[in-house]
Amino acid sequence: MRTLALHQWRRNKGSFLGFGAIILIAACMLGSALTLLCTVGPRYTALADELHTADVDIVVTRTAATADVRDVIDRTTGVAAVEPDDVLLMDAQIHDFRGTDFAIRTMITDADAPRTLNQTRVLATAAGSGDLTIAQYTAQFGQFAPGERIELRIGGHDESFRIAGVVEEMEFGNAGSQILAFSAPAARFARLERAYPQARMTEYAVSVSAGADPRAVRSRLERALAQAGTPVAVAIDASSVRATRMMVSRLIILILAVFAVLVTVVSLALCTFHIRNIVEADRTDMGVLKALGYTGQMISHAMMAPYLLVCVGATVIGLALSTLATPAIGSLIALQAGFTFHAQADARAWLITIAALAGVTLLFAWIGVRSLRALQPIEAIRGISARSQRHTVRPLNRMPGNVRTAISLQQAAASPSRNLLVGCMAFLMTLIVSFAAVLTYNATVTPDNLYNTLSTETPQVVATPSQRETTEAMQRIRAIPGVQNVIAYTTARVGIDGTQMPAFVSDDFDATRNDIRYEGNHPATAHEIAMGSALADAHPIGSKVTVSHGGTALSYTVVGYIQSVNDGGTVCELTNAGYTRLDPDFAHSPHTLYMYCDGADTARVIRAIESTCADLVTHTTDMERMRETSQQMYGSIMSAGAVLGALVAGMAARPVTDALFATVGVMRSQFDHPALLPIAAALALTAVQGALALGFTTPIRTISPYQLITE
Repeated sequence: MRTLALHQWRRNKGSFLGFGAIILIAACMLGSALTLLCTVGPRYTALADELHTADVDIVVTRTAATADVRDVIDRTTGVAAVEPDDVLLMDAQIHDFRGTDFAIRTMITDADAPRTLNQTRVLATAAGSGDLTIAQYTAQFGQFAPGERIELRIGGHDESFRIAGVVEEMEFGNAGSQILAFSAPAARFARLERAYPQARMTEYAVSVSAGADPRAVRSRLERALAQAGTPVAVAIDASSVRATRMMVSRLIILILAVFAVLVTVVSLALCTFHIRNIVEADRTDMGVLKALGYTGQMISHAMMAPYLLVCVGATVIGLALSTLATPAIGSLIALQAGFTFHAQADARAWLITIAALAGVTLLFAWIGVRSLRALQPIEAIRGISARSQRHTVRPLNRMPGNVRTAISLQQAAASPSRNLLVGCMAFLMTLIVSFAAVLTYNATVTPDNLYNTLSTETPQVVATPSQRETTEAMQRIRAIPGVQNVIAYTTARVGIDGTQMPAFVSDDFDATRNDIRYEGNHPATAHEIAMGSALADAHPIGSKVTVSHGGTALSYTVVGYIQSVNDGGTVCELTNAGYTRLDPDFAHSPHTLYMYCDGADTARVIRAIESTCADLVTHTTDMERMRETSQQMYGSIMSAGAVLGALVAGMAARPVTDALFATVGVMRSQFDHPALLPIAAALALTAVQGALALGFTTPIRTISPYQLITE
């Protein structure tokens, strides 16, 4: 058997090496995916446990943080321990955050106050003193370092801080929770409290009972506080924060796994096809071997052995290569998720990859050799096959068309199973090429599509008008050359089902560039609302939902559904009049202005706004630069699982893409599927297959008719 296996290896070395190359690629991708799957989640959990991260965090105003509120929290089902801390919570703009101004809610804590829950770990410190400690995400993504200065615009005033150090914290992590965490020494914290009394809050860090669901506990706490008349400024739970922070990680793992499976299936289909061809071509030799005493099982094992050995060897090499690729992918995950992660080889991932690829290789190889068991030595030596007895092949003179057509039809009729296998292989190869091309196209050629799919509304410039100057500011900005449109688009916060969530407030949803609605309509009246995807199941279109803000709770009609990946689908849309019903002061408050222009004109438009609207606008933010930064990060991630192919058949690309992104909360993909791409891919693949077919049939030209007849 060993001699027969070596004979197979020497005779078909090229085929085995080609098979090994494909398995190597599959092993590299599958190994990376499984390594990330086995290590990212446990690393996150270990850090959260090490820093005693709270399961639920509730923030209320300092004046509302009474003993009665603490009693309500303590008596809520599922609450095991509560730790109150004084904090400052405010909307702020971080200047020069990766080259632009970044607007986000910020929470500043007292760095000198002792904490049992939500602890931090120091990663880097500045030489000398400092008056603000920043989180790892702010340092890495915002490009700040200890010893440098960071400026925050709070309440219309710029506050400058020297960065004392960088810490790892697991309470908020990245911008996905819509809050960035900072801490200041007690003296500076006290000065900030005096300067911004409206930002003084109390944070209740809650540890839940064993087995309790943090999301359910958070909802119960919000409902209990709402019934007690206590407005909640922030309510987050560890499960929701984790899901948001791990979004990119899950997406990468899914993409790598999809490619690995498709590549593996194609390679194994080729394996089966090749083995069947060997069995058919060497039928006489197989019959001789059986006549000499070799059993069908022995011959099968000899033919399967080279494939198994090549598979195991290629898998090990692919896994070794994955140790080079996985750390690079892991660094991107750490950057986006905001926690320390260094990807390393994982024994479980290696064992699963080797076992899976070796197992399916044996399965497909067995499918190819199973006909050997029924092989009769005498019939094989005489050139008689069971297939020829079962199938009657029509003679060429009875086939339609010319000689070429007749030969093609005869071959198709003579071997339907082989042709079916070839067709399946061609389909899977096209699917690989197609899926990869769609990802590459939307991540690199048109990166706006990927960014819009994972984001909400993305203007080029955001401006904050002065009090009662929203209308005048809009009119003056519209007159600036290069400005294509200006809309009022404000993000407020409301409560639904006991959960605080962002509310996008505007009368111009139809004028937005990134339509996040995926079903139904945007709200158009003061009594309508569009719900986020996470709330869709509980609130069908046409139903009534109660929305609260402060001490007011009103009923709205659900008219549509929207997506918001960063908010985990927990979001809603209201018109200006709809939100004014909840907060009458909103009618006279400044509304955030979104401006649209060509990306290249952004800097010039901002300069024009600052020079012509200085009396109407308090601040402008360059969102185009932030978009470019995010596109570079997400684009590099996507184009790295997408280097293996080009384009997909239109019918297959959209379902695969939509199903993949739906796992991270995307309900409406902004990807383009140009009709010419599948056609081009199909033509290219057809050309390659045609060239290979011509190459495989070259030996036919050397056949001597006389020799063939005499034999």
